[in-house]
Amino acid sequence: MPESGFPMAMEWSDGMSVYQSILERKELSALALLSDTSVIELAPFSRCRLLRVPLLEGVELAVWRGNFAEPVTMNVRDDSERIHFSYSLRGHFQSWFDDGDPDHVHTVHEGGGCINYNPGRAGGFRQYGDFESVIVMIRPDSLYQWVGEPDVMLQRLFDSGRCFAHCLRCNAELKATAQALSKALRVADLCPDDGSNRGPLWLFGTSLVFVGLLLESLDPGSHCACDLSIPDREKLLRARDFLLANLSQAPTIEELARASDLSVIKLKRGFRQLFNSSVYGLFQRERMHEARRRLGSGGQSVLQVAAELGYTNASHFAAAFHKEFGVKPSALKRR
Repeated sequence: MPESGFPMAMEWSDGMSVYQSILERKELSALALLSDTSVIELAPFSRCRLLRVPLLEGVELAVWRGNFAEPVTMNVRDDSERIHFSYSLRGHFQSWFDDGDPDHVHTVHEGGGCINYNPGRAGGFRQYGDFESVIVMIRPDSLYQWVGEPDVMLQRLFDSGRCFAHCLRCNAELKATAQALSKALRVADLCPDDGSNRGPLWLFGTSLVFVGLLLESLDPGSHCACDLSIPDREKLLRARDFLLANLSQAPTIEELARASDLSVIKLKRGFRQLFNSSVYGLFQRERMHEARRRLGSGGQSVLQVAAELGYTNASHFAAAFHKEFGVKPSALKRR
């Protein structure tokens, strides 16, 4: 792949297969995945495409889009040596790292973004339903050359090689910029000889605007989980176990704080740091995953599962399930 200049040749690749169970046991190289998504083996009727454009040395723009008919989990080792600036236009995804807390799952929802830099680390990636994301990948030295030194918190995470920072203040300008970049790459691929296509300078400049907006939208509460003391980490793990002991009814924040011997403030902040989620966000996610497991086993109806997990209104359960997985629970039940 060219590393310099403004080449306009774009690379599409598709992946399709029936061997998701094999995929979950394989470790994929991030570089191999960026070069050819046929290394992903998918269920029938699933599709994925990666449209990638090298801009300057150490800078690439990509659009990742498609539909996974079934949940897809990939084990990936990040050997790209790039900082990944990502924004989700459609769908959501989850990722985690094998050398960290196995329960520390990062979730990026539709309309959200993240900054990820984990060179050499192995981990997992999960996605389901329709999705479309814009990603700008930059080598750290190139980033520092253009934007100067990042703030102290982000610099510390970059230096540690363990960075997954959420961008929770994403605004309309960031969304519009991501949409413009996605459209430019898709149109150029469909009509490569159209004189109205966006040029390389526009792509590069808009990509830098995209990166700048993500940096501005960083969650001010983003912290590294390594900031937590061992006693506080143990208390938070105890709080999580207490929270998830009964998925039909969550305890109150005050009950959870008392059970874990943490203040309410420290409890809420600690959940963000260690689990990358609010207290009830984690509860809801685990409740929906348990619902999917029960429905997938085939032994219970949608109404039974909803009632057992504390829902008195089946439509509320269906809405929550659709929000988490992109499909209605009845569709999963029919599989």
